[in-house]
Amino acid sequence: MKKLKYILPAICCVCCCLTAALSSCDDMLDMGNDDVLYADQNHLTTANDTVNSFVGILAQLQKVAIRTNLFGELRGDLTKVLDNANANIKAIANFTVDDDNIYNNPRDYYAIINNCNYFIANADTALREYRYTDGAMSDFYVFRAEYVAVKAIRAWVYLQLGQIYGENIPLVTEPILKLDEADLALENATHTDLAGICRYFIDDLKPYVAWFSYPFHGNPGYFGYNSSMPSRMSVLPISLVLGDLYLWLASINQDPLLAREAAKCYYDYIDWTPTINDNTGYKVKNTTGYQQDAWLPNSYASGNYNGYQTGDYNWYNTKGDRAFGTANSEVIAAIAMDSASAEGHFNELRYLYNYNHDDLEISACLAPSQPCIDYSDSQIFYDYYTNGGTRTFVTVPASLLNQEQISGHLIGDMRLGSNYSINKVSDYTLQSITKTYNPQDVIIYRTGDVYLRLAEALNYAGFPKFALAILRTGLDENVIRYDVLSQCTTAADSAFVNYFEFNPIYYQTRVQGYQYSSLTGGSYIINYARPTDNGQEQFRINQIGLHSRGSGYSIENPFYYPADTDTPADSTGYPDTPPSYVPEQNPSTVAANRLEEFLANNADLVDKAVEDSWTVVPNLDDFATNRERLAAIDSFVVEIREYSYALFTKFIYDASIWYRDYAVPQVKQRQLVVVDSLLDIESALETPFEGFRFGELMREAYRKGDPTVLAKRVAKRDPSLLGVLSDRRNWFISWKGQIGK
Repeated sequence: MKKLKYILPAICCVCCCLTAALSSCDDMLDMGNDDVLYADQNHLTTANDTVNSFVGILAQLQKVAIRTNLFGELRGDLTKVLDNANANIKAIANFTVDDDNIYNNPRDYYAIINNCNYFIANADTALREYRYTDGAMSDFYVFRAEYVAVKAIRAWVYLQLGQIYGENIPLVTEPILKLDEADLALENATHTDLAGICRYFIDDLKPYVAWFSYPFHGNPGYFGYNSSMPSRMSVLPISLVLGDLYLWLASINQDPLLAREAAKCYYDYIDWTPTINDNTGYKVKNTTGYQQDAWLPNSYASGNYNGYQTGDYNWYNTKGDRAFGTANSEVIAAIAMDSASAEGHFNELRYLYNYNHDDLEISACLAPSQPCIDYSDSQIFYDYYTNGGTRTFVTVPASLLNQEQISGHLIGDMRLGSNYSINKVSDYTLQSITKTYNPQDVIIYRTGDVYLRLAEALNYAGFPKFALAILRTGLDENVIRYDVLSQCTTAADSAFVNYFEFNPIYYQTRVQGYQYSSLTGGSYIINYARPTDNGQEQFRINQIGLHSRGSGYSIENPFYYPADTDTPADSTGYPDTPPSYVPEQNPSTVAANRLEEFLANNADLVDKAVEDSWTVVPNLDDFATNRERLAAIDSFVVEIREYSYALFTKFIYDASIWYRDYAVPQVKQRQLVVVDSLLDIESALETPFEGFRFGELMREAYRKGDPTVLAKRVAKRDPSLLGVLSDRRNWFISWKGQIGK
């Protein structure tokens, strides 16, 4: 039993007073501390109990919020730890975390888990009240929203444990209320790994997806538990947690079918629209918005590259009416933190990534790594300006930028340069990374991240053009119809794609969309408009192509997606292009001349129509008058025109069948590889410093069955880690007394 003693205090959060759940939880693991969650088995009987219990669990989440970011970010390749960092932080980046590291404390996770277990075991989900809602009296299930939220929190916490510790993780799902019960409970617990966690909690969450709604606590549109963040933002949507579990398991098991389930889960939340009962007001389909960091279009026309605009990058807002569902915010879920550094659970990420100007003159200790900078600077910014109604596409080369702009990372992709600035003053480095400083709270889910995971799942599931659309064009019904469904070779594939609907959102007035060539030779309109065009375009699709947020107009960028990716090695079996109908320019009033000219201009088409018994060439001698001859020619021209249309329609159909049955099998593997690379790039451009990077690299290495995939990437910031991380066992840390360590 001794080897388990270090985790036991976390399990043994014996019960005290409900009202204490609203106070600061300085040490939930101290057996003498009264700041614990539950008193006995009889407390979860009223709506007030639900709120108090739920808030107590949220308070405990504050303890693991910071390390969620640090373990996910510092072990990756995008963040550099500076010399002034403390030993605990350096150890995370160096993969040398030991038992004494302040961030290596699994009992904090198990304190949350034990209280979730208690809530789940004791909440009466059948408890109903008769309430007046939506204009009528109806049954309201008092505990269900909180019950589902707690289920999702428990699964998410275990998923963090799996990513940090990897294996031999005690799976405890029943509440432990007494110290003398803890030894036996842990001894009898199943010890599992990351894959086992995913399997267990997929089955645990699936039955409750339909119960999901946002609890109504406080003012749902503005402030919540910390007088800053809306209460709804503390909820981890069950579909997103379930999507993460499926995505991890798909990667570990190398199972593309599980990736399909992950994609559907992410879409389910994107598409989910609450009822009035859910008290979520303005929440609609989540979009990645129109936020772009870009050189101003008029800069192109004047040749002046001094002016650029930052998009409305308030996506990281978690405050009041500027958050959750508003046009300029993408945050879906976050852990609410204290507002001042002197308080117990301040978001210290703000001063790890940024200069501390509030109470101590301390430089940041975390900065963009060289790989992060290289990812950004190496992109080709490609956009257009409009002059007299004509679009001119341009790139922004280094030769047109000054040194300040180049060193400020305003070359290539613009997102890093718009977020990151550095200035040396006296003994202090005034570093600022806006996305890590502005949020008071620790963001867990935002829309851009969810779309990236959706794209990751779709590509692994075998739909590279679907994933590419998320990165390049954005999604709407035409993109899916022409670019994605055209690649479906089975009824099951088509049925899967048809699960997703991305109809456009209309803003004031609709303007003409963009003409886009499909892979099968036709063309279609995508509903895409750039808000930078003098504010005249009021229409945008559900989801802007993520690469366009920092690299210009990615739809047209020839440097982004290599054209030969979609080109098969040969065109064997491609249908012959039919002869085209040549319309009459100035029909002669003399029948013989008119017929002779028409036959000369459409000789091949007429011969084929006659050969196919579609028509016959009129014999002018059969008609008595020139008027009758002209009428016969008119009828003949109509038949040839209809025949030409029929030939072209058949050609388009045959070409699409050829593309599906012949080209797709040839190019699909190439597409998967190319899009996989683009996803890696986009992750580095869109999500650095958010705490997700190491997980993304882990999943990629699992999918490819090659730990060196991760090792080589991380070694770009520190070559000494190549050999260490080539052994998958070194990806994870251990805790004191962990079985098998």
